[in-house]
Amino acid sequence: MSATETIAGIPTLMMLPDGAVHCPLVFWIPGYGQGKESGLSLGYKLARAGCAFVAIDPLWHGERYDRRLFDAAEPALGGVYPPDSGLDVWLTFCTVIGQCLEDVRTLLAHYAGDERLDAGRCAVTGPSMGGYAGFLIFANLPQMAAAVPMIGIPTFTRRWLDLLDECAFSNPQWAAALAQVRDQTQAHTREIEAIDPAVQLLAAAPRALFIMNCDFDSDQPKHYAIEFYRQLLPAYAACPERLRLGIYPTGHNVTPQMEADAVAWIAHHLLSQSPFGKGV
Repeated sequence: MSATETIAGIPTLMMLPDGAVHCPLVFWIPGYGQGKESGLSLGYKLARAGCAFVAIDPLWHGERYDRRLFDAAEPALGGVYPPDSGLDVWLTFCTVIGQCLEDVRTLLAHYAGDERLDAGRCAVTGPSMGGYAGFLIFANLPQMAAAVPMIGIPTFTRRWLDLLDECAFSNPQWAAALAQVRDQTQAHTREIEAIDPAVQLLAAAPRALFIMNCDFDSDQPKHYAIEFYRQLLPAYAACPERLRLGIYPTGHNVTPQMEADAVAWIAHHLLSQSPFGKGV
């Protein structure tokens, strides 16, 4: 069964197994510029595995669309950086990610009394922006028993500071422009630090975390995930089967193998049995 519904201003798409009762709940956060429908393929497979699936339109996406997603560099919308640098868009990206956490909190409260769902046994997944949001949601919400952040980065502040350096070192005009907005940049850095999930992720064990990145991805480079995975290993020393890093031979996209691996991971860690083959 599938249905769309707007809950507290959040457009959702839900897919349920037939006869769902106290099913674990999986949240899908789409990539930047995409909507809830981008999760249909994975949602169908998760519902067949026995999980309830809820995809959302994040802030300024889908039914909540706002042009600032792609026009964030305009001064009228608060832009302060050179337009071609992409820095204002990246800040918008972070604003949306932060709101995804609040949206999932709101939905968990809404679903708490729904007998079809087990809102205390959840997972989160999604690609790119959804991967960033997946790290943030998993780090902050103990109901998330499992997560599969795809092609995202867990260390938000590190990525932001690297982007600033990349811009300054690659273009003298951008470097001069950045020097004129140091105060604004410091304020933006503090805002990103406030939502950076890295510290909380180090305390997430033994909850199940499968980090997916791609070998040839220049948009969200794999080395951030590899370095952070090394930091996580001691925390998962007593339960190494609950931490996994997958590097897939592709660029910035989700392959069928990644999708299949995500379904298997979530089903394994949310269900005592994995009832593949249930009707949807």
